[in-house]
Amino acid sequence: MGSPHTQWQSEDFTSKSLADNDASEYIRLFVKKQMLLSKRLGSWFRLNLQERSIIDLSLNLKVKFRSIELLRAIVSILKKLRETGRSFNIRLLRGSRLALAFSEAAVSWGNGGARRWRSDRSYIDFLGKFFQS
Repeated sequence: MGSPHTQWQSEDFTSKSLADNDASEYIRLFVKKQMLLSKRLGSWFRLNLQERSIIDLSLNLKVKFRSIELLRAIVSILKKLRETGRSFNIRLLRGSRLALAFSEAAVSWGNGGARRWRSDRSYIDFLGKFFQS
């Protein structure tokens, strides 16, 4: 088998490989969860084709996440998704508040149909985009 030093090195390499596989699987699951969440929120489709492709390929090819460049690219994309999702939620919240306020005012002035504005997704999205701070 070789010297005890060589055996120790091979055992150390095996344990590192197992740790890398576990870490790669953990990273893969985390990225997949973030991708699914961002698809539900719609922020996934705000990424460009290259960014979506990096994530798709890293999930579908079962790569080991050893390359620091790949990890940096994935982290950068995940940060962009988080910021896009955050701005989307802020815009949606602002638009919902404005739609409620405008709807209440219009109803008090006699426009009964204005109650529907509170749940009109397009109107809420418009208000959120138009009244960005």
